[in-house]
Amino acid sequence: LDGGPDGMDFIGPLMGRVIDHLKPDGALVLEIGHEFNYFVDRYPHLEAFWLTTSAGDDQVALITRDSLSGLRT
Repeated sequence: LDGGPDGMDFIGPLMGRVIDHLKPDGALVLEIGHEFNYFVDRYPHLEAFWLTTSAGDDQVALITRDSLSGLRT
């Protein structure tokens, strides 16, 4: 996927619409890859649980539907 220069061209629209597709107790698991700093800068108040992977502790986020409830991008 081409996420643009900061990786957010794909993630931004996804974050704004994903809540409409999640069940009440659902969650989004999102691979951020090396765009962690861009993601955190764009969503500084979003509660994300960073999962430990073989690539590191800042590559994959688990974001609950509740955390996404106030987010629109």
